[in-house]
Amino acid sequence: MINSQDTLANYCFLAALTENQNDLYNHVYVPICKRALSLYSLRGATHGTAQDIQDIIKQEYGIDVPSVIVRKLIVSVLASLSKRQRNELDAQIFEHGNSFQLTQYSFTSLESKYKRGLRDASKLELSFNNYLSSEQIDASKLPTFADFLDRNKRQIASFFRGNGSIKKDDIEQTYIYHVQFLEYLDTSNDELFQIAEQLYLGTIVAGFLESGIDLETKFVSNEIYYLDTPLILRALDLQKEEETRPALELLNLIRSTGGTIKVLSITLNELSDVISNAVDSYNNKQPITTINDACLRLGKNKAWLINIGAKIGDYVCETLKVSQENISTSSLNRFEKSPDVKALKDTRKKKGNAFHDVAAYLFVREQRGNTITSFQKGKYWFVTTNYDLLLFNKEHAPVKGVTEISLPETLTSMLWLKDPAKLTSQVKKVGLRELMATTLNEEIASKELIGEFEAAISSLDDVSEEDYIILLESVASQSAKKIANFNELAAQDKNLAKRQAISIIEKEKTRKAKQTQKIKEAQNAQKQEADNNAILNDNIDVLNQRIKVLEDNRTQSQTEIEKLSIQLINHKKAIRRAAIGFTFAVILGCLAFWGFNTFSTILSRVVNTILSCGGLWGFGSFSINLYKSFKK
Repeated sequence: MINSQDTLANYCFLAALTENQNDLYNHVYVPICKRALSLYSLRGATHGTAQDIQDIIKQEYGIDVPSVIVRKLIVSVLASLSKRQRNELDAQIFEHGNSFQLTQYSFTSLESKYKRGLRDASKLELSFNNYLSSEQIDASKLPTFADFLDRNKRQIASFFRGNGSIKKDDIEQTYIYHVQFLEYLDTSNDELFQIAEQLYLGTIVAGFLESGIDLETKFVSNEIYYLDTPLILRALDLQKEEETRPALELLNLIRSTGGTIKVLSITLNELSDVISNAVDSYNNKQPITTINDACLRLGKNKAWLINIGAKIGDYVCETLKVSQENISTSSLNRFEKSPDVKALKDTRKKKGNAFHDVAAYLFVREQRGNTITSFQKGKYWFVTTNYDLLLFNKEHAPVKGVTEISLPETLTSMLWLKDPAKLTSQVKKVGLRELMATTLNEEIASKELIGEFEAAISSLDDVSEEDYIILLESVASQSAKKIANFNELAAQDKNLAKRQAISIIEKEKTRKAKQTQKIKEAQNAQKQEADNNAILNDNIDVLNQRIKVLEDNRTQSQTEIEKLSIQLINHKKAIRRAAIGFTFAVILGCLAFWGFNTFSTILSRVVNTILSCGGLWGFGSFSINLYKSFKK
């Protein structure tokens, strides 16, 4: 089994193969088979079967390609070889591709694209794990990002195969963080969001491969698509905000591929009833319907909603640029007698809209005329967001053929086949946002669903007020699908619903206890960190004080040095003065001695005496200064 990163890399690789290509079979399918044959040959094998190559593709890409497609691909690969290549490789086909002979076959021209896909996948997965870490979410308890995208691959494959459904395990998993991550990338990292779009495109290609859809079948022209009520509400921005953009983008995609969009008169009648119910329960402060909530978000009041409801047909057609189509009374009477109506009512808590849904797809069936076996030949479609209705439609089809119903995400992938080279960019954006909106719709309960849940738990006996509050609070931790399942169970079996309610209460108590423990641990960790910081700050204060003492000592020492320097300078000056005085005294003494011996007159003797006294004074002064200096 391949790991998450390899799965993402494969989706990137498959998307890369489609770049500027309209011939998906020869430029995507065939190269995949070539690479699988090359990998098989590298193992030293010279003979093999379609099953062997099927296993290689499963191991390398995680895609379970039907054996009939694998056999066809093997034939196509060997047919693409020149006569010289076939001789060199000793290439031969047996049993129409069921077995083959091939020696030392090598196909490496796509490895650069595969390595690029691996790098892109690594970037996205690392960013996803970093995002979870930043939000303090345990990644080990969540599905991988590859799991999130793999759901889309399986759903596309299921739709085009005409059977199967989403695994039950998917319902139990939460994918809301994956969508939140994509929303984060959409606003902050265009490069990674483009990689995510590539990955989405890869899931479409993988879904096509698994379904075995014939890519060479040509499409009919001028298709007509009838919109269901929830999709119309999304396009009118009267549902959750994140659902509006994908709905409008889908309508634009339909028009860009030559399709016509219509609304059935019975759908407008149903829409009118939905609006009327929203008006009756309108609340300016605490909305209990999604439409009410959307009005408050848009700044629209009750009067505006009443006005919309009064002219709903014109409003829908003008706002969405669609046309209305009526179903004849005779046809409606005939549809009402269909056993599908009763069967669908039996599966639903709300019985009223069962007739509308059955009448819609029966009308499409009659418009088609004959049963079609190729999706490309479907000229008429009923487009709904109701996955359960799609499954019901498959199960109750009189003959095996292409269903009359399509979901937005599967319709997007189907429209891409019309012109892959031209529509790739548009389909990637539309499809990925549809997947995000669908996931959020599955995860986040609507106002109506919450109201039904409250009514369901209120109807249970012996539910304490405390447990009642816990059950209401559990809405935040349960997916919309789980809540809907509980509501249906409460309507069918109160005892079983009560046991499930007890289970929900226990799980919620456990969840809250774990949450409280985590909060406590976080608080303790925060307190410990604060204590450590306080100790650290105290140590810093002690160090600062020591530094101050050292600075003070350094300053004091500097002052003492300066004083000593001044004293030294003064001593030098005193010595210099004493030396000058001594020299002067010696000179005067010598002059006095010479004069005393030379002159005999009284004047000369007087002069000599004065000079001798000056010399003696100078010598005495020198001696005293010299003594003071040495004493200091």
